[in-house]
Amino acid sequence: MSSTAQIIESYKLFLEVKYPYHFQNYCRRLRNQPESAKAEAVTFSILRSISNSVLIAEDISTGGADFLCKMDGAEFISEVTCLEAEAVADQSGCKNEFPENSQAGSFSMITQMLRTKASSKAGQLSGHDFPRILVITSEHIAADVLLGPNGAESFLTSDTQIEVPIDSPIENINIVTDLKNSVFFRHKNDSIESCRRSISAILLLSILGDKSLVVGILHPDPEYKFPIKLLPSVPFLRMKAWPPENNIIETEWVVYSPRAKEFYHRTVEFKDEELRSK
Repeated sequence: MSSTAQIIESYKLFLEVKYPYHFQNYCRRLRNQPESAKAEAVTFSILRSISNSVLIAEDISTGGADFLCKMDGAEFISEVTCLEAEAVADQSGCKNEFPENSQAGSFSMITQMLRTKASSKAGQLSGHDFPRILVITSEHIAADVLLGPNGAESFLTSDTQIEVPIDSPIENINIVTDLKNSVFFRHKNDSIESCRRSISAILLLSILGDKSLVVGILHPDPEYKFPIKLLPSVPFLRMKAWPPENNIIETEWVVYSPRAKEFYHRTVEFKDEELRSK
């Protein structure tokens, strides 16, 4: 088990040896955007632990997605983006600090913030002939809730509301959503259509002191489907059927009673073939 500081130092060494130009950019980012730099290093460490190969895919001059992952004859591209703790605190109303007493407080989900972040990255994930994953991270103290299973459900469908028809029996209460902040759906001509199809799947990653917690969301109608067998330990939220019948959205988790997958922090270690090659 390692600390995030140890992961960052090992990632810096990896970049310095294998990707010297990226190393220089990363050091600048670490100084100017430390949370973003930490997110990149932690995500790289996790992907390295579950993939046969993870390559730095970003072009120094033109940008692009961060990592190219190869596993079991398949490959996917991954882009990492960070929700800074201070911004999450402002959006949720939950301070990024432990309360001084045991009194409970209230806060809001950050669905709009997540949707805005996904929208800003959708174009960056286009143009690849294989699945694309967007990784959204945060190290806010309540990230495990805001980016956990409940956060994923709100992110897929937008925040829900209780609809109570006037002069109807109490049994007619429904759970409804306007899809305003849904990451993959929107209303059009009284029907539901898909959007942001360049994103095959999303990973929500909460960075804690000794580990990261991960849940996933699958796009039901992407340009390239992401095979969940590539990340078998990660719980994914998905649609039961697409397109939905009668505009009724039904979702399910690929595992029963989902809990975020725990990845304990591990430093980036060189593989033998990497040490032998330039």
